[in-house]
Amino acid sequence: MSNGFADYLIAKAREFDRELWRNIDGVEVPLFSERYDEWLKTEGKISESSHVNYKRWLRKADEWICHSDRDFWTLLTKAWQASDFDIVRKLCFEYEAELSEEKANAEKNSEYGESPKEMGNWISAFRNYVKFLDNELEKASVDKKALAAMIKASRETAHKLFLSNQFINWGVKNGKEESTLESYVSNIKRINKELFCKTGYDLLSDFLPGYVKTKNMTKIDEMFDAMRKKLDERVDTYNETEMSIDALKNCRCALSAYASFIKEFVG
Repeated sequence: MSNGFADYLIAKAREFDRELWRNIDGVEVPLFSERYDEWLKTEGKISESSHVNYKRWLRKADEWICHSDRDFWTLLTKAWQASDFDIVRKLCFEYEAELSEEKANAEKNSEYGESPKEMGNWISAFRNYVKFLDNELEKASVDKKALAAMIKASRETAHKLFLSNQFINWGVKNGKEESTLESYVSNIKRINKELFCKTGYDLLSDFLPGYVKTKNMTKIDEMFDAMRKKLDERVDTYNETEMSIDALKNCRCALSAYASFIKEFVG
């Protein structure tokens, strides 16, 4: 990481934008900060000085890991609010891996900006926080746990796409490259798994086959319209999400083509 003044200004501007969006989204760092304080005193059984250090190290790590379109604490908050516990755990794993990679880079470069020892403290503090978060997951309400289980179950079918081979053949006949159609299939499965399954249902597996079988165009239109509106909302009000804005737009294009195919297939 360069320590040049221009890079410093860019980093500060990025951090300012991030804090602005955090305020808008009501994101606190760390998530459940007050409960974490209490947990450190009781469950963690650490000294007051270590308590202060853990919070400081979490903030230091947060200052260092600052992405313009993928803020860990924002994503973590949104995943918790959605009862998407698998994503909560995945985000924590990825964040620790990123911190470990930064530490490895610092070990290779003595002018990296932070010492490997300091970054090791960040990692220790974050691992401590993850223990707290695991405790919060265990204590979550019955309703949140039930929705988390539904989301997890819905994703187990999302690795397949209904009539995918027919969709590819349809696209080729309409002048598109087979590779493009295969990319469409991948994008649809991805957006279904990462976004639409947050409802606790795999709409494309649980409902679409029945609608096609009964030729229920009203329900098909309603389903695809709802999915399109959800994607439009994500694109138009984008600040932080699991996917980049370009990925969301690609998925929207793919879903639109798939909807056209399904309607023609039924029609």
